Amino acid sequence: MKVLLSGYYGFGNVGDEAVLQAIIQGLRGQYPRIEITVLSAAPKLTAEFNQVRSVHRYHPLAVFWEMIKTDVLISGGGTLFQNVTSNRSLLYYLLLVYIAKLFQKKVIVFAQGFGPLNGVFYRRLTRRILNKVDLITLRDQESQDEIRNLGVKKPPIYVTADPTVILKLPPQDEGKRLLSLEGISFERPLLGIAVRRIVKGRDSELVKALAEAIDWLSESYNYATVFLLFECPDDMAETAKVISNLRHKSNVVFRVCRPDEMLAIISCFDLLIGMRLHALIFAAINNVPILGLSYDPKVEAFMKSIEQPCFKIDGDLNGRVLIEALDKIIKEKVFIRSFLKEKKKELFNKAKEAFQLFVRYAR
Repeated sequence: MKVLLSGYYGFGNVGDEAVLQAIIQGLRGQYPRIEITVLSAAPKLTAEFNQVRSVHRYHPLAVFWEMIKTDVLISGGGTLFQNVTSNRSLLYYLLLVYIAKLFQKKVIVFAQGFGPLNGVFYRRLTRRILNKVDLITLRDQESQDEIRNLGVKKPPIYVTADPTVILKLPPQDEGKRLLSLEGISFERPLLGIAVRRIVKGRDSELVKALAEAIDWLSESYNYATVFLLFECPDDMAETAKVISNLRHKSNVVFRVCRPDEMLAIISCFDLLIGMRLHALIFAAINNVPILGLSYDPKVEAFMKSIEQPCFKIDGDLNGRVLIEALDKIIKEKVFIRSFLKEKKKELFNKAKEAFQLFVRYAR
């Protein structure tokens, strides 16, 4: 079987690269001799890291040629069908689906989030094209509600889970080695922080609230703070804003990490506060207590699925609210670790179901 895999790959985002790695791992588990080609912004790196063929996502002739040769187009992982980021990216992913169906190929929307989707034209276009695909699997119930409200009813639609939960966890010693290379010691409990850029105007209040909570953790529970960069250099700007408001020293992991390296690093943390979805997922599958900060419905949806606290980034969020939530998490950390261990089993089984559905519908 030949598969063409499309997504937000090759842009240096650890979460999206983890999604790609997980999809490839899961597909090879079902079809050991499967031929996978990935559309990527950095095809050489994608091919080298994942041992697949890869072509540039913006090279029209190469994309057309791969589309002709493939058996199945997988639109995989992330939240591709949304236009909050840009209308251009939405049109790109819809065009790929349209071309694949024009060539009478199977098309599977795989383990994605969905929306938000704004504008009558874009909603109608998305509904029309997605009603032509062969299977849709989504990573949360909220995405299924959104896609059904849009009027997508013809293909089978299933709720599974983010594919990254199937990734094999590296040994914690590897995380300790990587943190040691960054000059981080293990004499104090470690607090992981993963922030990202948000709409300007809301960032100043968030930065102050987050800095207040981090300083409180340092003073009350002796936490050492470690900032993670899931997308470089974008995340560094927001990280620098938080650091500039802190009273206590903090650390930053400047290393450009592969997904397995980031998984190993997060396994060493005692607590994580995250805006980045895959920072939260990586912590959850390592049984690390977490607090989510939601800039997007996908973050809330994941935190709801594992029954862990999450706050929307809005005008009501302040340091006091965060401190109260963090104090509760720390006091219940033993129970939370045990609870996350059980939740991981549920997520793993749901994620595996997406690959089993692929086998059924890709034939």
